[in-house]
Amino acid sequence: MLPENLPLMKHILAVVAFLLPLHAFLVTILKCKFEINTNIIRFWKEIILIGLIVTLFFRALKAAGSIKNIYKNNTLLGWTTAFIICSAIYMYFPFFELKPASVLGFRYDVFFLIAMIVGLYSGLSSTDMRYVLKHLFLSTFGILVVFLPWYLFGDISALAWVFGYSSEVSTYSANGCISFSQNVEGEHRFQWTFGWPIRFSVFLTIVGSLFAGWLFSSKRFTKEQSSLLIGGFGAMILIAIFFSYSKTSMLWVLFAGCVFSFLSYKYVYQRKITRQFYTTLGAVCVTPILLVALLKWELFLHIGSVLNRLDNLGKAFEMFFYNPIGYGLGIAGPASQIWNSIESAGSWEIATGNVLRIHKFLPENWYVQILLEQGIVGFFLFTGLIALIWFYLIEHLKKHRDFMTVGITTAYFALCFMALFTHAFEEAATSYMLFLIIGITLSYKMHEIPKKKKKLQNTLIKR
Repeated sequence: MLPENLPLMKHILAVVAFLLPLHAFLVTILKCKFEINTNIIRFWKEIILIGLIVTLFFRALKAAGSIKNIYKNNTLLGWTTAFIICSAIYMYFPFFELKPASVLGFRYDVFFLIAMIVGLYSGLSSTDMRYVLKHLFLSTFGILVVFLPWYLFGDISALAWVFGYSSEVSTYSANGCISFSQNVEGEHRFQWTFGWPIRFSVFLTIVGSLFAGWLFSSKRFTKEQSSLLIGGFGAMILIAIFFSYSKTSMLWVLFAGCVFSFLSYKYVYQRKITRQFYTTLGAVCVTPILLVALLKWELFLHIGSVLNRLDNLGKAFEMFFYNPIGYGLGIAGPASQIWNSIESAGSWEIATGNVLRIHKFLPENWYVQILLEQGIVGFFLFTGLIALIWFYLIEHLKKHRDFMTVGITTAYFALCFMALFTHAFEEAATSYMLFLIIGITLSYKMHEIPKKKKKLQNTLIKR
């Protein structure tokens, strides 16, 4: 089932990894600076993924002899396919009508899983994966070096006339020019080449986790060099996330740091987890939260934002209990904003007899979004798939006990955690890249599952 030309696959994915963080930035330049039609260009990454998965499917089919053999004893692929099929069906809900928001919703809900399947069947080794990640880090590091000093010491409003960003602050319009800055309490929020500060924070949290794993597992650097690199790159990431002025972003970073420390301590160093370890880890987490709250409380502790989120969640659950079957893709989350320039739910009413009376909005919780769109069935498939990937990553970590797997597992746990507070899976640079790496990491399952099926079943029974 391996591709015939591994070097080509490796280089294609390396180019994708380098360009993904630059996507919104390049599209803005082309569309808003040079007035080039980008309706097709903006989907370059999805086109590449479709091309790769079609190619890999026919090669896998040729090697396996039949579709049945491809799926035989392959729980991960089977569960992923089931969710993709469920999402495709819900594109036509509730009135069997295909709308632009539904198509965009399918892209948000499914394409990161297509990236994972590409990784599963790419045939790339751990060395190839590190090569792909290196290009992601180079792109991220380069952009931070350029744009972070510009933000700290320069005039970020110059982005409007230099690169074509919108000169209006805190605006969003589907397919429109990105605002050069979002504001909170009169302060510009750092978002660099992304279209929104929260997307940027999610991306950096994931990249930081992957970079720590990549660096600590590298044999090219001494411990001193590794510490210097992680300190320099990590400092830029932390500064950048701080100036996104997002309280949840701070929580995500602390969560990722705690998970990385815990997994390293338990699996790499194989130390016993004691009460003292939990106490120390807790103190390390609480201290920066208190400092940030004291120094910048007016920026991070705005109650209105918290109340708005709780209000949205309450409305979402009311919608769910009215219709547990689901409302169809695009009714909630990022896709619901395709023809809407509002940032939050705004005024709307719960449907009591006609589903068309439901206004689209952002529940700011990916799991609730899936629950609203695809109902009980889609939610069960999605959460089951999340749990299955979780289980496989931990099994892989137990077997290999290396920092690279710690970094990947931390990034995955962090993304799942962040999805409780925002639409974490929506940013292609984050979800596509992470799930591609997860696919490459778990690609051994394509061959080992039949041999280990009985062993895994016994393990689950014992647990």
